[in-house]
Amino acid sequence: MTVNVQSLLDELNERRTPDRMDVALMTLVTYFEDTAVGEWLRDRLQALAAKDPARVILLDATQPSGTRTVNAEWLELGVAGEDPEALLSIVSSLTLPQAPVVLVWASKRVAGDALFAALSSLARTIVYNSSALGSDDSGLRALVELERDHPEMLLSDIAYLRLAPWQESIALFFDAKNVIRELFDLRRVEITSGSAAEAYYLLGWLASRLEWKPCACDRFCNRFGTEIAFTLTHDGPPRRIRRVALHSTQSQFVAELQPGDPGAIELRVEGNARQDARCHPLVEYGTSALIERAILTGRHDRIFQDTLAAAAEILARQEAAR
Repeated sequence: MTVNVQSLLDELNERRTPDRMDVALMTLVTYFEDTAVGEWLRDRLQALAAKDPARVILLDATQPSGTRTVNAEWLELGVAGEDPEALLSIVSSLTLPQAPVVLVWASKRVAGDALFAALSSLARTIVYNSSALGSDDSGLRALVELERDHPEMLLSDIAYLRLAPWQESIALFFDAKNVIRELFDLRRVEITSGSAAEAYYLLGWLASRLEWKPCACDRFCNRFGTEIAFTLTHDGPPRRIRRVALHSTQSQFVAELQPGDPGAIELRVEGNARQDARCHPLVEYGTSALIERAILTGRHDRIFQDTLAAAAEILARQEAAR
């Protein structure tokens, strides 16, 4: 890439509002290699930058090297086929010294990729979305590989952060003292979702919280050796959970979206632990809000790390069984 960095900086200074650079809270560096993903990201990052002032550097691998667009604190560079070290030098020159770098990476090329390795060296936080580039498990597998090779990286995955309402719903099932024992009597888990990553994360979260370990490609064993089977069904809108069912020997706990009320999760308990049906709000946080949450976390999230490790074990078992 033949770029006059000083001319870029001069153009940024000409186009920005007078106080914009002084209040920037971060430098958002984003890489993508799909036009549709790029459009989707632009909308989300514009919303985030409007709320939390930032310098935004979009690295567009769909455009030829050398093309550029500059608008205030918004800079887009075409980087198709670009040399990683040259690009690292340019991005380093464009970041703001007082604003920590957040790398939003929208590609399955992570572990072992020279460009990712170069740019991630600048970042305080790396934001990934393992379900944004497809509904299968390949995005999550790529992240698992990266975590295995670089456990020191501060990673956040939008697919995991999106699950908070479902985690809260499951916890509500067992908030009464007379029901908590049902957790240790669970024998089967069923999850229906439109993308694989969310299903594996929710399953991994349950396993890590309840000390289950995979003992076959479709089942866990708890610390007493009791088996808990699981079924994952692909159905519904991408990147969304549709239904979760937990079965003990005496009761069934079902959390499910209702077609007539997409803003609520209906909670039903049948059997010995029967409860009246109730609803829990499904707060659909937008991607820009989830990116902000990932940034503000600022430290390793132990529960996420445990969940990712459990999901990695499940995927490894399934891969070995093929």
